[in-house]
Amino acid sequence: FWMGGPALSENQTPGADLDRPVFEVLKEFVTGGVNFPWTLAASTLLGALLMTTPLLFGTQPPLYFSDHVVGCLIIMVAVTAMAEVVRPVRFLNVVLGAWIAVSPFVLAGGETLAMVADVVIGLALIVLSLPRGTRSDQHYGGWDRAIV
Repeated sequence: FWMGGPALSENQTPGADLDRPVFEVLKEFVTGGVNFPWTLAASTLLGALLMTTPLLFGTQPPLYFSDHVVGCLIIMVAVTAMAEVVRPVRFLNVVLGAWIAVSPFVLAGGETLAMVADVVIGLALIVLSLPRGTRSDQHYGGWDRAIV
């Protein structure tokens, strides 16, 4: 362990990994285990769109507060789900999308355009959260079965 050898159960020969070009090592450091499926990128954009509903659709509190907070949560969930081993977290956006679709009928503060926008954004978020997205060639040991 202290000498940097392989784990006891592994039969492998360790090799120097940092002899690669610097940019290749940095790319692996930043994007290793993470990819950017278009569905999660679109979910991130929908979250940002929700945060701008007062500017675009004239929403007022309390609907505006709901759109703003849930928009932040949608972005957080989508970005977290870009890591392959926690990809199932994306299903939280199904619940958040359902709330966004229902919220204009429960909360005051939205005109017809804002109500339609929230329903469309909520339903789109639900649809975008269902597919898994692309899978990289990397493997994560026992975590491979967690990638749903």
